[in-house]
Amino acid sequence: RSSDLLGNQRTLYDGRIQTVNAQVHYQPSAAHLLTGGYEFERENYAFDFADASDPGAASAVNATQKSNALFVQDQARWFGGRLLASGGFRAQYFALDRPVLLPTASAPFQGISFASPPAAYTGDGSVAYFIRKTNTKLRGHVGRGYRAPSLYERFGAGFDSLFGYTTYGDPRLEPEHSITFDAGIDQSLANGKLRMSATYFYTRLQQVIAFATLTGPDPFGRFLGYYNSQGGLSRGVETNVAVSPVAALNVSASYTFVNAVERTPVVGDVLRTFVIPRHQFSAAATWRAGKRTILTFDTLDAGNYLAPVFPDFVQAFSTRVYRFDGLRRVNAGASYRLPLGEFRSARFFVRAENLAGQEYFENGFRTPGRTANGGIQFEF
Repeated sequence: RSSDLLGNQRTLYDGRIQTVNAQVHYQPSAAHLLTGGYEFERENYAFDFADASDPGAASAVNATQKSNALFVQDQARWFGGRLLASGGFRAQYFALDRPVLLPTASAPFQGISFASPPAAYTGDGSVAYFIRKTNTKLRGHVGRGYRAPSLYERFGAGFDSLFGYTTYGDPRLEPEHSITFDAGIDQSLANGKLRMSATYFYTRLQQVIAFATLTGPDPFGRFLGYYNSQGGLSRGVETNVAVSPVAALNVSASYTFVNAVERTPVVGDVLRTFVIPRHQFSAAATWRAGKRTILTFDTLDAGNYLAPVFPDFVQAFSTRVYRFDGLRRVNAGASYRLPLGEFRSARFFVRAENLAGQEYFENGFRTPGRTANGGIQFEF
């Protein structure tokens, strides 16, 4: 909500999602657990602008959408619990109330039929097998994703008493679709003191909703806004190692390789997905120094990434793409727990981040250098 110092102007934005969910669980046998349910969701987006000094400048957008969903899942286990499998299905149906756009004479989206999103049918399945002799687990998963466009993405707009409507949404937006697959192995050694895992993942975004500078003619006169894109592909490998040489010490490290590319360039001829480094390594250690003190250390080292920075208004809203150095952070912390009674205590903590003072950027903005914080937490 905003207004000028005299309270003459009022701009209200309101976005709400209300959900009701009910589930039923039924176990017909020791090998199966069935879950079924129903979900109702109501989404509302409202924008209201009023100016006491200019009644003719008042404007409003109000849109409401309801959905009903049914879902069912079966979790099964065989061979003494060594083989686990689950499968689920979900159907969701949408109903859009006709949006209210005021003032009618200058409202956007004139002559457009406001259709409800199509019904969504999604499925998900997973399987895992335990080899108890070697403490090995083999696992796999496949699923389909769906996301209906939000009301803001379809009808988002702003209003100015001088320039009138500025629209960002597109009522014609289609839902997002994706399919994902992953498979991996988990291995435990030395009575659980050493744990290792490796996972291959593949995600195909068949269609997504993006926001960017629009090229070519637009029926609503937009130069920036939401639109449907062909999405992209993301595949790679994630590995993790965790070890507890003694009960008081836990050390873990992970490495991830991601090859994420767009099917259609978002800016220029760049196909590499923005803000996702291809290589990322992290490590963390936690040491319980006695019964009251905990010391922590963690680090994150990521490769370079691409990101668009600031539209260039001189060159017809073209966007520039920059290559940023990866993140390299070293953090450390400590806490001390002081008992104050049988059921009360105080915990003193301090944490320092970016100890090396690396200069790095997020979305084109420079982030703080070395930082530290501390405090007290009471437990009762």
